Amino acid sequence: MSGKILQIENLTVSFDGFKALNALNFIMDAGELRVVIGPNGAGKTTFLDAITGKVQPTEGRVLFKGRSLRHLSEHQVARLGIGR
Repeated sequence: MSGKILQIENLTVSFDGFKALNALNFIMDAGELRVVIGPNGAGKTTFLDAITGKVQPTEGRVLFKGRSLRHLSEHQVARLGIGR
């Protein structure tokens, strides 16, 4: 398998002025397995929440198979096969 299945471009998520994620870029190819690690407060959960639609990004793009997930609800994203 090849090709970008998930692409994150300049993703920023702010909560009352605090940037939980700041200009994050990430690419995942089909068939690839990735692990997100980091200390408490590093933004791991916010990263997953932005992908799954639980949190809407302040800036940036989330693309799944070339389709923007930016304004989709959690259940719409789940129907595409993305969940946690």
